[in-house]
Amino acid sequence: MLEGELLTVLGTNETIKIITRGRKTGLPHVVRVRYVTMNGAIYVLSGLKNSDWVLNALHKGEARIRSEEYLLHVSVKEAVEWEHAEVLEAFRKKYGYFITRNWYSSASRCLKLIPLGQPIRRGIIKGENDVTTTYSEWLAQGTSYLKSVALAFDSAAEEYDFTIGNNFINTWIRKKSISELLRWTSSDHTLLEIGCGTGQEAIEVSKHVKRIIATDISNEMIEILSLKLKHRRLEDKIIPVKMSAAEIYRVQELLPDLEINGCYSFNGPLNCEPNIKTFAKHLWEILASPGYFICSIRNTVCMSEEISHLLSFQFEKLAPRRHQPIMVSVGGTDIPAFYYPPHFFAKSFEPYFKLKKLIGLPVLLPPAYLNDYYIRFRQYTSILEKIEELISSRFPFNLLGDQTLFVFQKNHILQPNLRVNINSNF
Repeated sequence: MLEGELLTVLGTNETIKIITRGRKTGLPHVVRVRYVTMNGAIYVLSGLKNSDWVLNALHKGEARIRSEEYLLHVSVKEAVEWEHAEVLEAFRKKYGYFITRNWYSSASRCLKLIPLGQPIRRGIIKGENDVTTTYSEWLAQGTSYLKSVALAFDSAAEEYDFTIGNNFINTWIRKKSISELLRWTSSDHTLLEIGCGTGQEAIEVSKHVKRIIATDISNEMIEILSLKLKHRRLEDKIIPVKMSAAEIYRVQELLPDLEINGCYSFNGPLNCEPNIKTFAKHLWEILASPGYFICSIRNTVCMSEEISHLLSFQFEKLAPRRHQPIMVSVGGTDIPAFYYPPHFFAKSFEPYFKLKKLIGLPVLLPPAYLNDYYIRFRQYTSILEKIEELISSRFPFNLLGDQTLFVFQKNHILQPNLRVNINSNF
C-alpha cells in the first residue's frame, strides 16, 4: 500500500485503535495508540514489554487497525533497532518533544504493522445521537427492522466493552442499575436478561444469584459472551441464548425445567424492540409469581440534555427527542429506536404488571454521549452524583432522566377490563 493511500485510510486522528485477540481467551482486546507511518508501514511504540496487546499481536503475528472509517488487517512483527530509532525521531516530529520524552523515550518495544489486502470501509463509530441517516432514508433501504438491529449490534460487538468501559457515565449507569436489581432478587433466583450484550452485567449479577439466562438479538454479542463464560468457567451460571425480546416465549421451550424468578434489561434494548406489548405478555407467561422485572429505557425528555444545550447556546438542538422514532448510531450503523415517555411505557405493561418504582437515570448527569464534556469538568460537577442519590427516585425528577429505570411486579391474576391489544410500535 502506498504511503498516500495509507494516510487516507488512517485519517486525520492522532491515534488509531489496535484490535487483537487474547492468546488464551480469544476475546477482543482493544487499545488506542499513537502511531507514525514510514515506507508503507505503520509503527507503534509500547512502554511495557509485556503489554497484553503487544503479546497478543506478536503471538498471532497479525492484528486489525480501526481508524475512523476503515478496518485494516495487518501483519505484526517487532521492528529492528535502526527502525526503532527512526520511529522515535518520527514521533518527536509528529507529537512533539515533551510527549515523546515523557511517554516513549524508554519504550521497550516498537512494532511494525504491514497492511494486508485492501481496507474495509465501515461506518464511522460516532456518538449515539451523531447520525447521518434520516428515518425516511432508512425506510427507503427496505431492510427488516430486527435484522438491522442485529447487524448494528454485531458491528459494535468487538469494541463494545472498550467503548462502554471508557465511558464514565455508562459505567455509572450500569452500577446504579445493578444495585437496584439486587434489591429485588435473592441468591436462589434464576433471572432472565434481555439484551445482554457481551455479558458485563450478567457476569456481575451472577455473583449474587443462582443462574442467569442471557439473551440478545446479536450473534456476535452472544459469541463474545460465550468466550467469556468459557474462560471464567461460568457456563453453569450463565446460559447465553440468541433471541429478540419478543421471542422470550422460546425460553420455556429451550429450558423447560427452569423456573424464572425475575427479569432485567438495562441500557435500552427495549427501545429497539418493536413489539413491546407482545414482549410484556410473553414475560408475564414465563415469569414465576411474584416475579419482578427491572428495566431501563430511553426517555423522550432528558432534563440534563436540555440544560447542556441551553448552556452551550445550541438552541437548535433543544428537544431533540420530540420526534419518534429517533435515529441512533450503533457501531457505525444508523438505526431507528423508539424512546418512550415513562407513563406511556408503563401503560404498555398493563394488565400484566404493576409499576412499583420509577427512577431517573441519570437526572442531573448528562447522557452518555456527552461523557467527554462531563469528564472535562468533573472536578467541579461531581457534586451532581451525590445529588442524584437524593432526587432520582422522587417526582418529578424520576420522569426527567436520560433513561428511566422501572421496577415492575407481575400481577398474579389478569384483570379483563385492563387487557390491551398486542400490536407493534413501528
